[in-house]
Amino acid sequence: MNNNLPAGNGKSKYRKLLVILLNLLAVVLFFEAESGHCQKTDEGIDPSEFTGFSIVRPGEIAPLDQPIDPLSYMVGPGDKLRIFIWGSIQAQYDITVTPEGKLLVPTVGPIDISGMILSSAKIKIEQEILERFRNVQVTADLIGLRTFKVAIGGAVNYAGVYTANAVTRVSEIIKMAGGFQGENKSPYEIKSFYKPVTFPSGIASQRNIIINSVSGSVDTADILLFEQTGDMKYNYKLSDGDEIFVPLREQNINMYGVFGGVRNPAYFEYSARDSLTDLIKLGHGLSIDADSSYAELVRFAPDGTTEKHEMYNLREILHGEEPDIQMQPDDRLFIKTKKDFNEKHQVLILGEVRYPGFYAIKPESTYLSEILTEAGGFTELASLAEAEMTRFTDQDIADRELERLSQMEVADMSDLEYEYFKFKSREKPGRVAINFQELYSSDRQHDIKLKSGDVIRIPTVSEVITVSGEVANPGLQAYNPEFNYSDYIKLAGGYSFRADKGKVRIIKAVTGEWKKAKKNAVLKPGDTVLIPEEKKIEYLKTIRDVIAFTANVATVYLVIKQATE
Repeated sequence: MNNNLPAGNGKSKYRKLLVILLNLLAVVLFFEAESGHCQKTDEGIDPSEFTGFSIVRPGEIAPLDQPIDPLSYMVGPGDKLRIFIWGSIQAQYDITVTPEGKLLVPTVGPIDISGMILSSAKIKIEQEILERFRNVQVTADLIGLRTFKVAIGGAVNYAGVYTANAVTRVSEIIKMAGGFQGENKSPYEIKSFYKPVTFPSGIASQRNIIINSVSGSVDTADILLFEQTGDMKYNYKLSDGDEIFVPLREQNINMYGVFGGVRNPAYFEYSARDSLTDLIKLGHGLSIDADSSYAELVRFAPDGTTEKHEMYNLREILHGEEPDIQMQPDDRLFIKTKKDFNEKHQVLILGEVRYPGFYAIKPESTYLSEILTEAGGFTELASLAEAEMTRFTDQDIADRELERLSQMEVADMSDLEYEYFKFKSREKPGRVAINFQELYSSDRQHDIKLKSGDVIRIPTVSEVITVSGEVANPGLQAYNPEFNYSDYIKLAGGYSFRADKGKVRIIKAVTGEWKKAKKNAVLKPGDTVLIPEEKKIEYLKTIRDVIAFTANVATVYLVIKQATE
Protein backbone atom coordinates (compact mmCIF):
# COMPACT_ATOMS: atom_id res chain seq x y z
CA MET A 1 0.00 0.00 0.00
CA ASN A 2 2.75 2.42 0.95
CA ASN A 3 4.61 1.72 -2.31
CA ASN A 4 1.54 2.80 -4.36
CA LEU A 5 1.11 6.21 -2.66
CA PRO A 6 3.98 8.05 -4.33
CA ALA A 7 2.92 6.78 -7.73
CA GLY A 8 -0.66 7.90 -7.07
CA ASN A 9 0.50 11.35 -5.96
CA GLY A 10 2.64 11.66 -9.08
CA LYS A 11 -0.31 10.91 -11.38
CA SER A 12 -2.42 13.43 -9.52
CA LYS A 13 0.23 16.13 -10.04
CA TYR A 14 0.48 15.37 -13.76
CA ARG A 15 -3.32 15.43 -14.03
CA LYS A 16 -3.52 18.87 -12.34
CA LEU A 17 -0.75 20.22 -14.57
CA LEU A 18 -2.59 18.94 -17.66
CA VAL A 19 -5.83 20.62 -16.51
CA ILE A 20 -3.99 23.94 -16.05
CA LEU A 21 -2.45 23.71 -19.51
CA LEU A 22 -5.82 22.93 -21.08
CA ASN A 23 -7.39 25.92 -19.31
CA LEU A 24 -4.62 28.21 -20.55
CA LEU A 25 -5.11 26.89 -24.07
CA ALA A 26 -8.87 27.54 -23.82
CA VAL A 27 -8.22 31.13 -22.72
CA VAL A 28 -5.82 31.71 -25.64
CA LEU A 29 -8.31 30.24 -28.12
CA PHE A 30 -11.09 32.39 -26.64
CA PHE A 31 -9.15 35.64 -27.13
CA GLU A 32 -8.11 34.59 -30.63
CA ALA A 33 -11.75 33.91 -31.45
CA GLU A 34 -12.80 37.30 -30.06
CA SER A 35 -10.04 39.00 -32.05
CA GLY A 36 -11.08 37.12 -35.18
CA HIS A 37 -14.70 38.16 -34.55
CA CYS A 38 -13.66 41.84 -34.66
CA GLN A 39 -11.77 41.32 -37.94
CA LYS A 40 -14.64 41.42 -40.36
CA THR A 41 -12.91 42.35 -43.59
CA ASP A 42 -10.62 40.30 -45.78
CA GLU A 43 -7.76 42.60 -44.74
CA GLY A 44 -8.39 42.04 -41.02
CA ILE A 45 -9.71 45.51 -40.12
CA ASP A 46 -13.24 46.79 -39.91
CA PRO A 47 -13.57 49.85 -42.22
CA SER A 48 -16.15 51.40 -39.88
CA GLU A 49 -13.42 51.75 -37.25
CA PHE A 50 -11.62 54.11 -39.62
CA THR A 51 -14.56 55.98 -41.08
CA GLY A 52 -16.91 56.14 -38.10
CA PHE A 53 -19.71 55.04 -40.44
CA SER A 54 -22.01 52.08 -39.79
CA ILE A 55 -21.81 49.53 -42.60
CA VAL A 56 -24.84 47.27 -43.22
CA ARG A 57 -23.75 43.65 -43.38
CA PRO A 58 -25.54 40.51 -44.57
CA GLY A 59 -28.42 39.58 -42.30
CA GLU A 60 -28.87 43.09 -40.95
CA ILE A 61 -31.97 45.20 -41.65
CA ALA A 62 -31.03 48.21 -43.79
CA PRO A 63 -32.68 51.50 -42.83
CA LEU A 64 -34.81 52.82 -45.70
CA ASP A 65 -35.17 56.46 -46.70
CA GLN A 66 -38.35 55.55 -48.64
CA PRO A 67 -40.41 52.40 -49.42
CA ILE A 68 -39.04 49.99 -52.03
CA ASP A 69 -40.67 50.70 -55.38
CA PRO A 70 -41.73 47.34 -56.96
CA LEU A 71 -41.81 49.01 -60.38
CA SER A 72 -38.12 49.97 -60.28
CA TYR A 73 -36.38 47.62 -57.81
CA MET A 74 -34.32 44.97 -59.62
CA VAL A 75 -34.35 41.59 -57.86
CA GLY A 76 -30.95 39.92 -57.54
CA PRO A 77 -29.00 37.14 -55.80
CA GLY A 78 -29.25 37.44 -52.02
CA ASP A 79 -32.68 39.09 -51.88
CA LYS A 80 -35.04 37.31 -49.50
CA LEU A 81 -38.73 36.87 -50.36
CA ARG A 82 -41.59 35.56 -48.27
CA ILE A 83 -44.13 33.43 -50.18
CA PHE A 84 -47.46 32.89 -48.49
CA ILE A 85 -50.00 30.36 -49.86
CA TRP A 86 -53.51 29.98 -48.46
CA GLY A 87 -56.75 28.34 -49.53
CA SER A 88 -56.94 24.56 -50.04
CA ILE A 89 -53.47 24.38 -48.58
CA GLN A 90 -51.58 26.59 -46.15
CA ALA A 91 -47.84 27.26 -46.58
CA GLN A 92 -45.27 29.93 -45.91
CA TYR A 93 -41.69 30.00 -47.24
CA ASP A 94 -38.82 32.47 -46.64
CA ILE A 95 -36.54 31.92 -49.62
CA THR A 96 -33.30 33.62 -50.71
CA VAL A 97 -32.59 34.17 -54.40
CA THR A 98 -29.71 31.94 -55.46
CA PRO A 99 -26.47 33.30 -57.01
CA GLU A 100 -27.90 32.21 -60.38
CA GLY A 101 -31.00 34.35 -59.86
CA LYS A 102 -33.43 31.51 -59.09
CA LEU A 103 -36.00 31.02 -56.35
CA LEU A 104 -36.16 27.42 -55.08
CA VAL A 105 -39.78 26.97 -53.94
CA PRO A 106 -40.55 23.63 -52.18
CA THR A 107 -42.97 21.34 -54.10
CA VAL A 108 -42.90 23.84 -56.99
CA GLY A 109 -39.28 23.86 -58.14
CA PRO A 110 -36.91 26.60 -59.27
CA ILE A 111 -38.39 29.85 -60.57
CA ASP A 112 -35.96 31.97 -62.61
CA ILE A 113 -36.39 35.67 -61.73
CA SER A 114 -32.92 36.94 -62.64
CA GLY A 115 -32.87 40.44 -64.16
CA MET A 116 -36.55 41.06 -63.33
CA ILE A 117 -38.01 44.03 -61.51
CA LEU A 118 -39.84 43.17 -58.29
CA SER A 119 -43.39 43.66 -59.65
CA SER A 120 -42.72 41.30 -62.60
CA ALA A 121 -41.05 38.74 -60.31
CA LYS A 122 -44.14 38.69 -58.05
CA ILE A 123 -46.41 37.98 -61.03
CA LYS A 124 -44.18 35.18 -62.28
CA ILE A 125 -43.98 33.54 -58.82
CA GLU A 126 -47.77 33.63 -58.49
CA GLN A 127 -48.28 32.13 -61.96
CA GLU A 128 -45.79 29.30 -61.34
CA ILE A 129 -47.42 28.33 -58.03
CA LEU A 130 -50.98 28.50 -59.41
CA GLU A 131 -50.00 26.05 -62.13
CA ARG A 132 -48.99 23.60 -59.42
CA PHE A 133 -51.88 24.15 -56.96
CA ARG A 134 -55.61 24.80 -57.42
CA ASN A 135 -58.01 26.84 -55.28
CA VAL A 136 -55.24 28.79 -53.58
CA GLN A 137 -54.12 32.39 -53.38
CA VAL A 138 -50.48 33.50 -53.43
CA THR A 139 -48.57 36.58 -52.28
CA ALA A 140 -44.83 37.25 -52.55
CA ASP A 141 -43.15 40.04 -50.55
CA LEU A 142 -39.58 41.29 -50.35
CA ILE A 143 -38.45 40.93 -46.71
CA GLY A 144 -34.66 41.16 -46.97
CA LEU A 145 -32.28 43.12 -49.17
CA ARG A 146 -29.24 41.58 -50.76
CA THR A 147 -25.74 42.95 -50.16
CA PHE A 148 -23.13 43.32 -52.84
CA LYS A 149 -19.74 44.83 -53.54
CA VAL A 150 -19.12 48.28 -55.05
CA ALA A 151 -15.75 49.85 -55.83
CA ILE A 152 -14.86 53.49 -55.16
CA GLY A 153 -11.71 55.25 -56.25
CA GLY A 154 -10.31 58.69 -56.95
CA ALA A 155 -10.24 61.63 -54.56
CA VAL A 156 -11.54 59.88 -51.41
CA ASN A 157 -9.57 59.12 -48.28
CA TYR A 158 -9.95 55.31 -48.36
CA ALA A 159 -10.37 54.02 -51.89
CA GLY A 160 -11.35 50.34 -52.14
CA VAL A 161 -14.22 47.84 -52.36
CA TYR A 162 -17.12 48.16 -49.92
CA THR A 163 -20.26 46.26 -49.02
CA ALA A 164 -23.51 47.98 -49.95
CA ASN A 165 -27.14 47.08 -50.55
CA ALA A 166 -29.88 48.17 -52.90
CA VAL A 167 -30.80 51.23 -50.79
CA THR A 168 -27.23 52.45 -50.21
CA ARG A 169 -26.67 55.82 -51.86
CA VAL A 170 -23.55 57.42 -53.31
CA SER A 171 -23.08 59.82 -50.38
CA GLU A 172 -23.11 56.89 -47.93
CA ILE A 173 -20.45 54.91 -49.79
CA ILE A 174 -18.28 58.05 -49.92
CA LYS A 175 -18.59 58.31 -46.13
CA MET A 176 -17.59 54.66 -45.86
CA ALA A 177 -14.49 55.60 -47.87
CA GLY A 178 -13.58 58.30 -45.38
CA GLY A 179 -15.16 61.24 -47.16
CA PHE A 180 -13.86 63.48 -49.91
CA GLN A 181 -10.13 64.06 -50.19
CA GLY A 182 -9.12 67.32 -48.52
CA GLU A 183 -12.39 67.50 -46.57
CA ASN A 184 -11.27 66.14 -43.18
CA LYS A 185 -7.75 64.81 -43.48
CA SER A 186 -4.44 65.81 -45.05
CA PRO A 187 -4.55 65.46 -48.86
CA TYR A 188 -1.07 64.01 -49.03
CA GLU A 189 -0.83 60.80 -47.01
CA ILE A 190 -3.78 58.83 -45.64
CA LYS A 191 -3.62 55.77 -43.39
CA SER A 192 -5.84 53.16 -45.01
CA PHE A 193 -6.91 49.70 -43.89
CA TYR A 194 -6.01 48.59 -47.43
CA LYS A 195 -2.59 50.23 -47.71
CA PRO A 196 -0.99 53.68 -47.28
CA VAL A 197 -2.15 55.91 -50.12
CA THR A 198 -0.49 59.09 -51.40
CA PHE A 199 -2.73 61.49 -53.29
CA PRO A 200 -1.83 64.48 -55.41
CA SER A 201 -2.68 67.84 -53.92
CA GLY A 202 -6.19 68.98 -54.84
CA ILE A 203 -9.85 69.25 -53.87
CA ALA A 204 -12.35 66.48 -54.62
CA SER A 205 -15.21 67.17 -56.98
CA GLN A 206 -18.56 66.90 -55.20
CA ARG A 207 -20.68 67.58 -58.26
CA ASN A 208 -19.32 65.33 -61.01
CA ILE A 209 -19.02 61.91 -59.35
CA ILE A 210 -19.00 59.21 -62.03
CA ILE A 211 -20.95 55.94 -61.54
CA ASN A 212 -20.16 53.14 -64.02
CA SER A 213 -22.68 50.29 -63.89
CA VAL A 214 -22.17 46.72 -65.11
CA SER A 215 -24.76 47.38 -67.83
CA GLY A 216 -22.43 49.94 -69.38
CA SER A 217 -24.48 53.02 -68.47
CA VAL A 218 -22.78 56.02 -66.87
CA ASP A 219 -24.45 58.37 -64.38
CA THR A 220 -23.16 61.47 -62.62
CA ALA A 221 -24.05 62.04 -58.97
CA ASP A 222 -24.18 65.56 -57.52
CA ILE A 223 -23.58 65.38 -53.77
CA LEU A 224 -23.24 69.15 -53.31
CA LEU A 225 -26.63 69.86 -54.90
CA PHE A 226 -28.13 67.02 -52.84
CA GLU A 227 -26.75 68.54 -49.63
CA GLN A 228 -27.90 72.04 -50.57
CA THR A 229 -31.44 71.02 -51.61
CA GLY A 230 -32.06 67.64 -49.92
CA ASP A 231 -33.32 66.30 -53.25
CA MET A 232 -32.55 62.55 -53.46
CA LYS A 233 -32.60 62.52 -57.25
CA TYR A 234 -29.03 63.88 -57.22
CA ASN A 235 -27.85 61.11 -54.84
CA TYR A 236 -28.27 57.81 -56.69
CA LYS A 237 -28.93 54.38 -55.20
CA LEU A 238 -26.25 51.81 -55.96
CA SER A 239 -26.52 48.54 -57.86
CA ASP A 240 -24.49 45.32 -57.97
CA GLY A 241 -20.98 45.90 -59.30
CA ASP A 242 -21.15 49.69 -59.56
CA GLU A 243 -17.82 51.48 -59.87
CA ILE A 244 -17.62 55.00 -58.43
CA PHE A 245 -14.92 57.48 -59.39
CA VAL A 246 -14.48 60.83 -57.59
CA PRO A 247 -12.36 63.15 -59.78
CA LEU A 248 -10.39 66.17 -58.63
CA ARG A 249 -12.01 69.54 -59.11
CA GLU A 250 -10.44 72.08 -61.43
CA GLN A 251 -9.01 74.84 -59.29
CA ASN A 252 -9.46 78.16 -61.11
CA ILE A 253 -11.75 77.44 -64.05
CA ASN A 254 -14.97 75.49 -64.53
CA MET A 255 -16.48 77.38 -61.58
CA TYR A 256 -19.59 79.51 -61.79
CA GLY A 257 -21.30 81.74 -59.29
CA VAL A 258 -24.37 83.64 -58.21
CA PHE A 259 -24.19 86.97 -56.39
CA GLY A 260 -26.50 89.62 -55.02
CA GLY A 261 -30.03 88.65 -54.04
CA VAL A 262 -29.50 85.05 -52.87
CA ARG A 263 -29.06 83.66 -49.37
CA ASN A 264 -25.72 81.97 -50.13
CA PRO A 265 -23.79 84.01 -52.73
CA ALA A 266 -20.65 82.15 -53.81
CA TYR A 267 -18.76 80.38 -56.57
CA PHE A 268 -19.64 76.72 -57.12
CA GLU A 269 -18.19 73.87 -59.13
CA TYR A 270 -19.79 73.66 -62.56
CA SER A 271 -21.86 70.66 -63.64
CA ALA A 272 -22.93 70.16 -67.25
CA ARG A 273 -26.51 69.39 -66.21
CA ASP A 274 -26.99 72.73 -64.46
CA SER A 275 -29.56 75.32 -65.41
CA LEU A 276 -30.08 78.82 -64.06
CA THR A 277 -32.65 77.42 -61.62
CA ASP A 278 -30.08 74.90 -60.30
CA LEU A 279 -27.59 77.70 -59.71
CA ILE A 280 -30.14 79.60 -57.62
CA LYS A 281 -30.81 76.39 -55.65
CA LEU A 282 -27.08 76.22 -54.86
CA GLY A 283 -27.41 79.79 -53.61
CA HIS A 284 -30.19 78.60 -51.22
CA GLY A 285 -32.81 80.50 -53.17
CA LEU A 286 -33.59 84.18 -53.58
CA SER A 287 -33.23 86.46 -50.58
CA ILE A 288 -36.31 88.36 -49.40
CA ASP A 289 -34.93 91.64 -50.75
CA ALA A 290 -34.10 90.26 -54.21
CA ASP A 291 -35.45 92.07 -57.26
CA SER A 292 -36.45 89.13 -59.43
CA SER A 293 -37.61 91.23 -62.35
CA TYR A 294 -34.19 91.20 -64.00
CA ALA A 295 -30.89 89.40 -63.57
CA GLU A 296 -27.63 89.88 -65.43
CA LEU A 297 -25.78 86.83 -66.77
CA VAL A 298 -22.12 87.34 -67.64
CA ARG A 299 -20.52 84.59 -69.71
CA PHE A 300 -17.49 84.11 -71.92
CA ALA A 301 -17.68 84.01 -75.68
CA PRO A 302 -16.21 80.97 -77.50
CA ASP A 303 -12.81 82.69 -77.70
CA GLY A 304 -12.53 82.37 -73.87
CA THR A 305 -11.60 86.02 -73.31
CA THR A 306 -14.52 88.18 -74.47
CA GLU A 307 -17.36 88.60 -71.98
CA LYS A 308 -21.02 88.87 -72.96
CA HIS A 309 -23.65 90.50 -70.75
CA GLU A 310 -27.22 89.23 -71.08
CA MET A 311 -30.34 90.35 -69.21
CA TYR A 312 -33.14 87.93 -68.26
CA ASN A 313 -36.50 88.25 -66.53
CA LEU A 314 -35.77 86.01 -63.57
CA ARG A 315 -39.35 85.97 -62.29
CA GLU A 316 -40.70 84.56 -65.57
CA ILE A 317 -38.00 81.84 -65.67
CA LEU A 318 -38.63 80.73 -62.08
CA HIS A 319 -42.40 80.58 -62.70
CA GLY A 320 -41.98 78.52 -65.90
CA GLU A 321 -43.27 81.29 -68.15
CA GLU A 322 -39.92 81.46 -69.97
CA PRO A 323 -37.56 78.53 -70.73
CA ASP A 324 -34.78 77.85 -68.25
CA ILE A 325 -31.23 78.86 -69.20
CA GLN A 326 -28.56 76.19 -69.60
CA MET A 327 -25.47 77.27 -67.68
CA GLN A 328 -21.94 77.26 -69.06
CA PRO A 329 -18.54 77.04 -67.35
CA ASP A 330 -17.44 80.25 -65.59
CA ASP A 331 -20.85 81.92 -65.89
CA ARG A 332 -21.72 84.57 -63.29
CA LEU A 333 -25.26 85.54 -62.37
CA PHE A 334 -25.94 88.89 -60.70
CA ILE A 335 -29.32 89.50 -59.04
CA LYS A 336 -30.23 93.00 -57.89
CA THR A 337 -31.49 93.76 -54.40
CA LYS A 338 -34.01 96.43 -53.42
CA LYS A 339 -32.47 99.47 -51.79
CA ASP A 340 -33.56 100.20 -48.20
CA PHE A 341 -35.82 97.13 -48.25
CA ASN A 342 -37.70 96.84 -44.93
CA GLU A 343 -35.17 99.16 -43.29
CA LYS A 344 -35.97 99.54 -39.60
CA HIS A 345 -35.80 103.15 -38.36
CA GLN A 346 -35.44 103.29 -34.61
CA VAL A 347 -33.47 104.95 -31.82
CA LEU A 348 -32.44 103.81 -28.35
CA ILE A 349 -33.06 105.86 -25.19
CA LEU A 350 -31.12 104.89 -22.07
CA GLY A 351 -31.11 106.20 -18.53
CA GLU A 352 -33.35 108.57 -16.66
CA VAL A 353 -36.58 108.68 -18.70
CA ARG A 354 -39.89 107.17 -17.65
CA TYR A 355 -39.85 104.44 -20.31
CA PRO A 356 -36.35 103.75 -21.64
CA GLY A 357 -35.90 101.45 -24.64
CA PHE A 358 -36.20 101.39 -28.44
CA TYR A 359 -38.53 103.75 -30.28
CA ALA A 360 -39.59 103.86 -33.91
CA ILE A 361 -39.00 107.13 -35.75
CA LYS A 362 -39.73 108.66 -39.11
CA PRO A 363 -36.32 109.41 -40.61
CA GLU A 364 -35.52 113.08 -41.03
CA SER A 365 -38.93 113.89 -39.55
CA THR A 366 -39.01 112.94 -35.84
CA TYR A 367 -37.41 115.45 -33.44
CA LEU A 368 -35.45 114.58 -30.31
CA SER A 369 -37.92 116.44 -28.08
CA GLU A 370 -40.82 114.43 -29.58
CA ILE A 371 -39.23 111.05 -28.89
CA LEU A 372 -38.27 112.06 -25.34
CA THR A 373 -41.88 113.09 -24.73
CA GLU A 374 -43.00 109.70 -26.07
CA ALA A 375 -40.59 108.08 -23.59
CA GLY A 376 -42.43 109.81 -20.73
CA GLY A 377 -39.99 112.68 -20.22
CA PHE A 378 -37.13 112.96 -17.75
CA THR A 379 -37.21 111.56 -14.23
CA GLU A 380 -36.33 113.61 -11.13
CA LEU A 381 -32.85 112.06 -11.11
CA ALA A 382 -31.98 113.00 -14.71
CA SER A 383 -28.78 114.99 -15.21
CA LEU A 384 -29.45 117.14 -18.26
CA ALA A 385 -26.02 118.72 -18.01
CA GLU A 386 -24.41 115.32 -18.61
CA ALA A 387 -26.97 114.01 -21.12
CA GLU A 388 -25.66 113.20 -24.60
CA MET A 389 -26.62 111.75 -27.96
CA THR A 390 -24.37 109.57 -30.10
CA ARG A 391 -24.75 109.09 -33.83
CA PHE A 392 -22.85 106.56 -35.94
CA THR A 393 -23.25 106.65 -39.70
CA ASP A 394 -21.80 104.78 -42.68
CA GLN A 395 -20.00 107.99 -43.56
CA ASP A 396 -17.87 107.90 -40.40
CA ILE A 397 -14.25 107.94 -41.53
CA ALA A 398 -11.38 106.65 -39.46
CA ASP A 399 -8.98 109.39 -38.32
CA ARG A 400 -5.72 108.14 -39.83
CA GLU A 401 -3.75 111.02 -38.34
CA LEU A 402 -4.94 110.22 -34.82
CA GLU A 403 -4.08 106.55 -35.37
CA ARG A 404 -0.59 107.55 -36.51
CA LEU A 405 0.02 109.85 -33.55
CA SER A 406 -1.22 107.25 -31.07
CA GLN A 407 1.70 105.05 -32.14
CA MET A 408 4.25 107.79 -31.40
CA GLU A 409 5.91 108.93 -28.21
CA VAL A 410 4.79 112.36 -27.03
CA ALA A 411 8.41 113.55 -27.05
CA ASP A 412 8.61 112.82 -30.79
CA MET A 413 5.57 114.96 -31.67
CA SER A 414 5.73 118.55 -32.81
CA ASP A 415 3.82 121.11 -30.78
CA LEU A 416 1.02 121.22 -33.37
CA GLU A 417 0.83 117.41 -33.54
CA TYR A 418 0.63 117.19 -29.76
CA GLU A 419 -2.18 119.74 -29.60
CA TYR A 420 -4.10 117.83 -32.30
CA PHE A 421 -3.54 114.52 -30.49
CA LYS A 422 -4.60 116.03 -27.16
CA PHE A 423 -7.87 117.50 -28.45
CA LYS A 424 -8.80 114.49 -30.60
CA SER A 425 -8.16 112.06 -27.73
CA ARG A 426 -10.70 113.91 -25.61
CA GLU A 427 -13.43 113.79 -28.23
CA LYS A 428 -16.18 111.19 -27.92
CA PRO A 429 -16.72 109.54 -31.34
CA GLY A 430 -20.13 110.29 -32.79
CA ARG A 431 -21.14 112.69 -30.02
CA VAL A 432 -23.73 115.25 -31.17
CA ALA A 433 -23.52 118.66 -29.48
CA ILE A 434 -26.95 119.19 -27.87
CA ASN A 435 -27.97 121.40 -24.97
CA PHE A 436 -30.59 119.22 -23.25
CA GLN A 437 -31.31 121.95 -20.71
CA GLU A 438 -32.57 124.26 -23.47
CA LEU A 439 -34.14 121.49 -25.56
CA TYR A 440 -37.75 122.53 -24.99
CA SER A 441 -37.26 126.22 -25.70
CA SER A 442 -39.96 127.80 -27.84
CA ASP A 443 -37.78 128.50 -30.88
CA ARG A 444 -36.63 124.83 -31.16
CA GLN A 445 -33.12 126.12 -31.75
CA HIS A 446 -31.56 123.33 -29.68
CA ASP A 447 -33.79 120.53 -31.03
CA ILE A 448 -32.55 118.12 -33.72
CA LYS A 449 -34.03 115.66 -36.20
CA LEU A 450 -33.24 112.04 -35.37
CA LYS A 451 -31.67 109.39 -37.60
CA SER A 452 -31.95 105.63 -37.35
CA GLY A 453 -29.39 104.21 -34.92
CA ASP A 454 -29.10 107.29 -32.70
CA VAL A 455 -28.45 106.50 -29.02
CA ILE A 456 -29.67 108.95 -26.36
CA ARG A 457 -28.22 108.65 -22.84
CA ILE A 458 -29.70 110.50 -19.88
CA PRO A 459 -27.45 109.78 -16.87
CA THR A 460 -28.36 110.03 -13.22
CA VAL A 461 -27.36 113.24 -11.48
CA SER A 462 -23.98 112.50 -9.96
CA GLU A 463 -24.22 115.32 -7.34
CA VAL A 464 -20.51 114.96 -6.68
CA ILE A 465 -17.27 116.69 -7.60
CA THR A 466 -14.09 114.63 -7.90
CA VAL A 467 -10.97 116.07 -6.30
CA SER A 468 -7.92 114.28 -7.61
CA GLY A 469 -4.18 114.65 -7.26
CA GLU A 470 -2.06 116.37 -4.63
CA VAL A 471 -4.51 116.94 -1.77
CA ALA A 472 -4.58 115.42 1.69
CA ASN A 473 -7.74 113.39 1.09
CA PRO A 474 -8.54 112.98 -2.65
CA GLY A 475 -11.91 111.55 -3.67
CA LEU A 476 -15.56 112.51 -4.16
CA GLN A 477 -17.06 115.60 -2.59
CA ALA A 478 -20.76 116.47 -2.37
CA TYR A 479 -21.73 119.03 -4.98
CA ASN A 480 -22.60 122.52 -3.75
CA PRO A 481 -23.58 125.13 -6.36
CA GLU A 482 -22.15 127.90 -4.12
CA PHE A 483 -18.62 126.41 -4.01
CA ASN A 484 -15.70 127.16 -6.30
CA TYR A 485 -12.72 124.89 -6.88
CA SER A 486 -10.76 126.09 -3.84
CA ASP A 487 -13.68 125.25 -1.55
CA TYR A 488 -13.57 121.61 -2.71
CA ILE A 489 -9.79 121.52 -2.19
CA LYS A 490 -10.32 122.69 1.40
CA LEU A 491 -12.93 119.94 1.91
CA ALA A 492 -10.33 117.45 0.67
CA GLY A 493 -7.89 118.52 3.42
CA GLY A 494 -6.05 121.20 1.47
CA TYR A 495 -2.99 121.02 -0.75
CA SER A 496 -0.25 118.50 -0.07
CA PHE A 497 3.35 119.75 0.17
CA ARG A 498 4.01 118.46 -3.39
CA ALA A 499 1.05 120.31 -4.98
CA ASP A 500 1.64 122.73 -7.84
CA LYS A 501 -0.93 125.35 -6.84
CA GLY A 502 -0.46 127.39 -9.98
CA LYS A 503 -1.45 124.59 -12.35
CA VAL A 504 -4.79 123.45 -10.92
CA ARG A 505 -7.17 122.38 -13.70
CA ILE A 506 -10.92 121.75 -13.95
CA ILE A 507 -11.99 118.86 -16.21
CA LYS A 508 -15.58 119.24 -17.44
CA ALA A 509 -17.68 116.08 -17.15
CA VAL A 510 -19.70 116.56 -20.34
CA THR A 511 -17.07 117.69 -22.85
CA GLY A 512 -13.85 116.46 -21.22
CA GLU A 513 -12.42 119.96 -21.68
CA TRP A 514 -9.55 121.05 -19.42
CA LYS A 515 -9.88 124.56 -18.02
CA LYS A 516 -7.52 126.64 -15.92
CA ALA A 517 -8.92 126.95 -12.41
CA LYS A 518 -10.22 130.45 -11.63
CA LYS A 519 -12.12 131.80 -8.67
CA ASN A 520 -15.20 132.52 -10.76
CA ALA A 521 -15.11 129.18 -12.66
CA VAL A 522 -18.54 127.48 -12.47
CA LEU A 523 -18.43 123.79 -11.54
CA LYS A 524 -21.14 121.31 -12.46
CA PRO A 525 -21.95 117.86 -11.04
CA GLY A 526 -19.47 115.30 -12.33
CA ASP A 527 -16.60 117.80 -12.89
CA THR A 528 -13.10 116.98 -11.69
CA VAL A 529 -10.64 119.27 -9.90
CA LEU A 530 -7.10 118.09 -10.72
CA ILE A 531 -4.10 119.24 -8.64
CA PRO A 532 -0.85 118.14 -10.34
CA GLU A 533 2.44 117.46 -8.60
CA GLU A 534 5.00 120.23 -8.64
CA LYS A 535 8.07 119.32 -10.65
CA LYS A 536 11.32 119.42 -8.64
CA ILE A 537 14.03 121.67 -9.97
CA GLU A 538 17.49 120.07 -9.81
CA TYR A 539 19.56 123.16 -9.08
CA LEU A 540 22.97 121.52 -9.34
CA LYS A 541 22.13 120.04 -12.72
CA THR A 542 20.78 123.43 -13.87
CA ILE A 543 23.94 125.25 -12.71
CA ARG A 544 26.09 122.61 -14.41
CA ASP A 545 24.16 123.05 -17.67
CA VAL A 546 24.43 126.87 -17.48
CA ILE A 547 28.19 126.73 -16.88
CA ALA A 548 28.67 124.27 -19.75
CA PHE A 549 26.57 126.44 -22.06
CA THR A 550 28.50 129.60 -21.06
CA ALA A 551 31.83 127.86 -21.63
CA ASN A 552 30.72 126.70 -25.07
CA VAL A 553 29.63 130.26 -25.98
CA ALA A 554 32.95 131.67 -24.74
CA THR A 555 34.90 129.12 -26.74
CA VAL A 556 33.01 129.95 -29.89
CA TYR A 557 33.57 133.68 -29.26
CA LEU A 558 37.34 133.23 -28.84
CA VAL A 559 37.59 131.11 -31.97
CA ILE A 560 35.71 133.69 -34.03
CA LYS A 561 37.81 136.56 -32.56
CA GLN A 562 41.12 134.83 -33.37
CA ALA A 563 39.94 134.02 -36.88
CA THR A 564 39.07 137.67 -37.60
CA GLU A 565 42.28 139.23 -36.24
